[in-house]
Amino acid sequence: MKIFKYSIVISFVLLSFIFNSCSSTDGPQYIAPTLVNFQESGLLGQPISIEIDNFEVDKLQVFFDLEKAIIEKSSEKGITVIVPRTIKRSNPTLKIIDLNENKTIFEKTFLLKKPVISSYSSESITFNETLTVYGENFDTNKDFISVFVNNEKAVIVNNDYNKIEIQIPTKIAKANLEVKVKSQLQETSSSPSLVLKNPIIKSVQNSEAWLGQTIYVDAENINPNQEFGEVYVNGIKSYFSVRDNKLEISMPPGPFKDFTITNITYKTAGLTTSFDSNIKILGEYIVVDYIENVNVPFTIFVHNNKAYALKHSISENGESNRNYTLLEFSPSTEKWTELSTFHYYGYIVNAVYDNDDTLYLYKMSVSDQSFSLSKLNLNSFKETQLTLPSNKIVAPIFFAYQDNLYLLSGLNNNDGQISVRDQKYKYSKNSNSWTTLSSSAFEDLPLVSQYSAGGNPCSYIFNGGNIYISYGINFKTYKITPNLSVTAYPYEHYFEYGNNIFGRYNNFFNYLYNIVTNASKPMALDSLFGYGGSFFTINNEVYYLKNSSTAYYQNSLYTQKLRKDFLNGL
Repeated sequence: MKIFKYSIVISFVLLSFIFNSCSSTDGPQYIAPTLVNFQESGLLGQPISIEIDNFEVDKLQVFFDLEKAIIEKSSEKGITVIVPRTIKRSNPTLKIIDLNENKTIFEKTFLLKKPVISSYSSESITFNETLTVYGENFDTNKDFISVFVNNEKAVIVNNDYNKIEIQIPTKIAKANLEVKVKSQLQETSSSPSLVLKNPIIKSVQNSEAWLGQTIYVDAENINPNQEFGEVYVNGIKSYFSVRDNKLEISMPPGPFKDFTITNITYKTAGLTTSFDSNIKILGEYIVVDYIENVNVPFTIFVHNNKAYALKHSISENGESNRNYTLLEFSPSTEKWTELSTFHYYGYIVNAVYDNDDTLYLYKMSVSDQSFSLSKLNLNSFKETQLTLPSNKIVAPIFFAYQDNLYLLSGLNNNDGQISVRDQKYKYSKNSNSWTTLSSSAFEDLPLVSQYSAGGNPCSYIFNGGNIYISYGINFKTYKITPNLSVTAYPYEHYFEYGNNIFGRYNNFFNYLYNIVTNASKPMALDSLFGYGGSFFTINNEVYYLKNSSTAYYQNSLYTQKLRKDFLNGL
């Protein structure tokens, strides 16, 4: 009996163990979360919905590529997550991880919505207006959006997902505008038409202006960045600035044809506006032409109704390496052109015209300090070598008159010992021979100074059958008549006009004198001073050369034309 009872107990224990074991194995199994649906596109920083079954919120992680997304809220049907602004591409991989099993339960491409431009607030715009760009899928955060107009970045004033307010950039070279919006890590270009408004010049405040003065122009639709605009005064490109819709133009010195501004033109982005004006140019001169990198060391002369100047480059100031050519000035165009008919490489000390057809060239050989002479026929441009009475005469008085060339005085240089010569010579073009003149010839012309070893080219004017010369010994002008009598005037001559010779008195720099009548008139002679040998008169117009003195045409020689009105009364 005891054995039987014991067997029953053992059996019960075994059955209980088996029952319990079976109960543990056949209990409820874990069910992983299941994706039902998800929002396949969205915007940076904005929520998207993901429908999931059988999920625990704190056991889920959501990634866009490697960027973890914030779960903003959850419900029985799923979760809402924020698209991270830190993602690097517009098509990241959306990944959902179940932390219970540390498994990826979903992985698929997510797309940021592409921005779309639908229209603008206006079909035309200018630089001082705000343009509104309408569309979709922009952004509310300025750090994640940019707008470009013709590939130049625009300033964003306001922005949201459906519109952007911008200022048109000033670095614009074309009037047809293309707008690009970069947002949602993508770029879209405009399809609607957008153009710049045409600039308009409304009025000019000045009725008269001095050269270098500011001209004030009222205008509309102009570019505030002057680097992307151009202004022309009578067709001359001019310096200017922009302020409060005004063009402030620095009046150029020329080249002009007369003393009136008849047109002002403004250009920007391929657009042009032109304004006809009648602005009087004040002052005694205008620039009609300019020549760059040129030195004109000798008197300009008129031959066959054209002016000629012997020139070399400024960079060739050494005595032995100058390349001389001739410039020709046409009174019809008031422009210089370089002739190809004459070239000389070396050093010309003096050059004088005989008022007929010949230019005499007095040259120096630097190697042995000797001199030579040639004559250039200005009709054929044939050059002929001449002999000299002496090839060692330094800085002579040198001029041509009535078919003769005169070589007076000068210096001897014997091993550095300087002495003044009193010999006087005449060359006859007709007989091709030299004559020694008596000591009484031209006795009213003072001999050169022993301190003139550098040489002073003779300046001269032919007028009324006479020649007026100056050669640097003093500030006087000497008139030589056909019978070779000499009259001295205490003025440095400048130019001829009509039958008069005008110049400057040494101690009265601010007055212009008629050197024969002594009549004078005050004027700003700083614009003339030091250029007496650079005047020439042709077709009753007075011109002269002057170094550039403004921001225009630096390192050039201006050719200026005098206003003849101010000579009235002289």
